[in-house]
Amino acid sequence: MMKKIIFMMGVLVLISTALVGCGKSKSNTSSDKPYGAGATSKKVSSTATNSTSCSSSDNHSSQVNVNNLDDKTIGLLAYEWTRDEQSKSLGKKTNFDQYSHYNTVIKSKFLGNDDGNTDDYYLSRICYDGTKSNGYSSLTLNGDGLADLQFDVDGSNVKLQYLDSSHLGNRPVSQAPKVNKTVSVLSLVKTYYNTVVQKKHVDNFAKSILSESEWTKEYNENND
Repeated sequence: MMKKIIFMMGVLVLISTALVGCGKSKSNTSSDKPYGAGATSKKVSSTATNSTSCSSSDNHSSQVNVNNLDDKTIGLLAYEWTRDEQSKSLGKKTNFDQYSHYNTVIKSKFLGNDDGNTDDYYLSRICYDGTKSNGYSSLTLNGDGLADLQFDVDGSNVKLQYLDSSHLGNRPVSQAPKVNKTVSVLSLVKTYYNTVVQKKHVDNFAKSILSESEWTKEYNENND
């Protein structure tokens, strides 16, 4: 009887030890690099912490090394944030998975993908430009500029510039309030790139949209 009790206590100790290793922790191990413009953003602070989880469920958090996020991916997360901020101003619900249609890569056309979904048509018109001609990268729809985002990764934060359509009212676009915000990269990751599903959708969307040069080339080819 005594041997059986000692054996059971040993099993419980092993189980407890395994469970301790499944919590949140800091990690210096690089995870698979998410898709983006190519090069890792060198400006992202190395002091940013990573959220980890032992669960493999799609609705649970997955390991993300913030230092491996590139410029394009951070911009797409920031774009979701700006849309949510304006939704809140209008009294609408926020959406932490705005690229949810992208279960696979759906390569964008320069005039947008007309699949019957208005929001997806809108998103598919977004183009990425990382040339930083004015010090900022951009996500643009090549329209009136109302839905465009300028962003610059600066250390552990990202600086944003955009027009606030939620307070435009009946005024012309030229009178839209200009917004300058600074947001933590880690907060963007925790909100929009934290679960397996969110990562899948963001990464697929990043692979789907055109670069500004690709958009310009297609536009010229279709307007000769």
